[in-house]
Amino acid sequence: MRYLILFVLSLTFSTSSYALTVNISVKGQNVRYENSRDWGRGYYVATTSEIFSSLEPTKKWIPAMQRVNKNVTLIGPSSEQATVQVLVQGLEYDWGSLSNSTAVNDKLGLESGYCSNSTTSSMTTILNNSMSSCISSAAIITKSGAENIPFYFVRPIFEIKELLTALKGKPEGVYVGNLTVPVRYYFYNSMSILTYRNLSFNLTFQVNYIPEMFTSLVVTPENGGVMPPQYGSGTVKGETRFNIETVGYFNTGIKMKFDTSKDYSLTHASQTDKKIPYYVHCDTCDDKVIVDEKGKMTTSVLNSAGVVLAPVGSDKTRINYNLTVGYSDKTVNEVVTGGYSGSFVVVFGLDF
Repeated sequence: MRYLILFVLSLTFSTSSYALTVNISVKGQNVRYENSRDWGRGYYVATTSEIFSSLEPTKKWIPAMQRVNKNVTLIGPSSEQATVQVLVQGLEYDWGSLSNSTAVNDKLGLESGYCSNSTTSSMTTILNNSMSSCISSAAIITKSGAENIPFYFVRPIFEIKELLTALKGKPEGVYVGNLTVPVRYYFYNSMSILTYRNLSFNLTFQVNYIPEMFTSLVVTPENGGVMPPQYGSGTVKGETRFNIETVGYFNTGIKMKFDTSKDYSLTHASQTDKKIPYYVHCDTCDDKVIVDEKGKMTTSVLNSAGVVLAPVGSDKTRINYNLTVGYSDKTVNEVVTGGYSGSFVVVFGLDF
């Protein structure tokens, strides 16, 4: 049996500019893909699609793909650059509500090898694991036997390598980069001649980088945390300070979380029923009085579940402030001679 397969080489066209943007938010060490879902093994698939129109109707077509592995330069504020490696591992072809089925593709020689593929009622997914190019082992055919548009939407399956490493030390801002993703498919035209079409779209990455991170914390107590008593006319008071120094990169500040159910009181060493309520103040916090002189947490701090913000200043890499703990103007009749002690726990973090 003799037959003729005609290949129309380099058949391309462009009636509009195709582009798809992947939005990524990076806050400190947390990376969130805003319009992509986790594909697994470090890969993501865009939830938005590249739309192709005016494709030639066909009764049978076969998706293919060229592997893309390129360095992409992300351009940020003041022309700051961050280079990442992007691998486009696969493509999803979506034909919407059209009624299609699959058949075995026997045209292996058209590309380097077969792609891994899976097909549902509305789309087919192909993955190129290692070859320079591949073709699906399944051809898509129309159930009705009539010619249909092969597909309407294409979504890339991609991986961005070492994004956090590339952004480390870079200033806050939006970083944008792109690469061209080729889209190839084979199809039988109206004359039943097998041909193919090369398309492409620009895949743009827009990264909103907020380099908020918390790298170290040093707490330095004054007098070792001891409150030396200061006597007045029939009264006694005392206080100590804890200097807090945090290092990292902060956008709003460092947060402290205090125990809202705690009794903020000093307890006598031997007579445990004897207590001295103490206060906790912060010199630069939004809530400067955290615990009042009666040992009660203030209403505003209670309303925020015990969370207090120490805001960042002009230097976004360091926050330095003091927590003052003490008691004041206790009459000598209120205080039993002896040693008193107490403690409280503060949890530091960027968010709670």
